[in-house]
Amino acid sequence: MKGMKLQMPKLWALFAVSIMVIAAVPLVSVEAQQPQGESITLSPVSKKVTTDPGTRVSGELTIVNDGTVGYDFIVYARPYTIENDNYESPNFTKASKNTEVYQWVEFEQTKFRIEANKTVKVPYVIDIPEGASPGGHYGVIFAETQPKSETSGNAVVRKKRVGMIVYSTVNGDIVNKGEAVRNDIPFWQLQPPLTATVTAKNTGNNDFLNQTKLVVKDIFGNVKFEVEKDYRVLPDTSRTSKLEWLSSPWFGFYQVETTQKFLDQSRSQSGYVLMMPRFVPIALVVVVLIGVVYAVIQRRRT
Repeated sequence: MKGMKLQMPKLWALFAVSIMVIAAVPLVSVEAQQPQGESITLSPVSKKVTTDPGTRVSGELTIVNDGTVGYDFIVYARPYTIENDNYESPNFTKASKNTEVYQWVEFEQTKFRIEANKTVKVPYVIDIPEGASPGGHYGVIFAETQPKSETSGNAVVRKKRVGMIVYSTVNGDIVNKGEAVRNDIPFWQLQPPLTATVTAKNTGNNDFLNQTKLVVKDIFGNVKFEVEKDYRVLPDTSRTSKLEWLSSPWFGFYQVETTQKFLDQSRSQSGYVLMMPRFVPIALVVVVLIGVVYAVIQRRRT
């Protein structure tokens, strides 16, 4: 037992040294990297197609490489659905009754080479079958870079892709129907941009454009800012669109009006917005408390 006690400090010392050695060994990490000088853009970013069943629609994508290196890229089609009201989480894998467009898209070829500062035209055809159901059908055509090697040292080379949304309408029994759900103008906003939102709901079987407008006036009725934007709303979805005055001051009191128009619907809402950081009322409260304390002290002295 005495020998065991004498060896315990040595064992603890060996354990501590082992931990230090392990900590000193650098860990091998895998990072995602974008090849330097690689750039890809696509035009147009969306296409609206309205036609009859059993027809073929031809189109063309323009791929631009404004980078400093050439690369290969491929093209393919995927379904297009929306996961939330903000339209910020599109789903390109979930198929539904109105996402068949990706199955209708055909390419003459799917792999291309583009050099630096060059453009490439990519022709495609949308072959709408005879039995296509009336209403909206949606998909995305992607162009995706193909790096020469999937890995570079300890880094995984990341692919980059851009897409064009296809909004297609098959003629027939079309139901264009929607509802202006709400216009929201928060009163106290802590920092720029000044923001308001509008929400529209599509209850038909075809997409429509929601024409939105934001007007900001000062307390004297002078227009300080105005903007109009169009947002497309897909069937069986609601879309909340954000309207912003990006360069609004940190301090101010404004009259704000929002409008949304689509189909036979129109909805406007007016309200007031106070632009003021949170620290301002806190500072005012502190000043008032200091004043009260000072007044009490002065009164007691007198």
